[in-house]
Amino acid sequence: MENGKHTAIEVPSAMNLDQCWSLINLSEQTRKHCFILENCCYDYYEMNALAMAQDGVFGDIIRAEGAYIHCLEDFWDAYWKDPADNDKDNLHWRMKYNMENRGDVYPTHGLGPVAQCLNIHRGDRFTTLVAMDTESFVGKDWVKNKSGKECKEFRNGDHTTTLMRTAKGKVVEIQHNVMTPQPYNRLFKLTGTKGYATKYPTEEFALSGEALKGTGAPQMDNLNAHGFMNKEQKEALIKKYYHPILKKYGGLGRQMGHGGMDFIMDSRLVYCLQNGLPLDMDVYDLAEWCSLAELGALSMDNNSAAVTFPDFTRGFWNKQDGYKHQYASPEAEAATEAAAAAYTKSQKEATAKFKLWNLYDAVAAAKKANNAKALKSATAKYNKAVAAAKKAMNAKK
Repeated sequence: MENGKHTAIEVPSAMNLDQCWSLINLSEQTRKHCFILENCCYDYYEMNALAMAQDGVFGDIIRAEGAYIHCLEDFWDAYWKDPADNDKDNLHWRMKYNMENRGDVYPTHGLGPVAQCLNIHRGDRFTTLVAMDTESFVGKDWVKNKSGKECKEFRNGDHTTTLMRTAKGKVVEIQHNVMTPQPYNRLFKLTGTKGYATKYPTEEFALSGEALKGTGAPQMDNLNAHGFMNKEQKEALIKKYYHPILKKYGGLGRQMGHGGMDFIMDSRLVYCLQNGLPLDMDVYDLAEWCSLAELGALSMDNNSAAVTFPDFTRGFWNKQDGYKHQYASPEAEAATEAAAAAYTKSQKEATAKFKLWNLYDAVAAAKKANNAKALKSATAKYNKAVAAAKKAMNAKK
């Protein structure tokens, strides 16, 4: 941002309130986007449920749940170890961070999707937080087994629960557990005045009213929320509310790994930037979702006392009426895609003409061989070719 670039940050994008405010201030000062790479907002069930929520299928959503429950026992040693860090017991950063810090330190996978369904910062905001955790049982044992020493203090509990209340009287519950053995679970539950949605362990809907009207689904006139919808009803509902973003990117996304949501997220980020549109998630969302770490620690360190949320929007949380994705007109979208395709083609042609990959590989080989003279020569040739390629591309504009 300081160098005039829009920014996207992997989650968790801020680990404390100072970092949250620093990113907000910098984004505002530089007038550059600061996007949180929360891929779970682009998963298929969540996007379809969001479309349903926006159309009032669940009525007024009064309560929501989210989580990051993912046993990491097979991964602790794989996390990066900072050679400059004082990690004498070789715990690696993520276990060490949990040992030294309390609170929901990885909240955004669970919170992001439900926050959008509740229109947070688009007509509502979180006002109050209360957090509670268990003792550390698994964490302490892991450190003891790893270091051979008794772990006297492990700040983060094995399971953390955070409750939040909004300005409009809604309640959100977020859970964090990376310690105990259990199936992966992000919960994603929506409780509304007309229905209910839940993703784990199976994707289900329970609705009353006329949500299926016109779809041809069976038992349409006897729809109630006392039990989950049958397969035919659920399929009809999803077909009716299949999100426009999924229609554009969902099919290709499934071929790209990790369930497809990463590709959808990246595609939407590029789409909004190319078309000059507001991003789906902004720096204020980033701060709100990431603030659970320090706010939860403040609550738990004070006997689970209620903690007030900062207003990261500085009073603008209710200026927009409801969460909405932005889209370019079909004509503008087509023109942008054509320009992008032409630019990509010219890049490929210039790369081949000036043999940029070969020159790049020569630089890498010189680095690997630790040959300073060869590296200097290879770098000079590569930079000269890059400049010539850019000049050739600009001439085609």
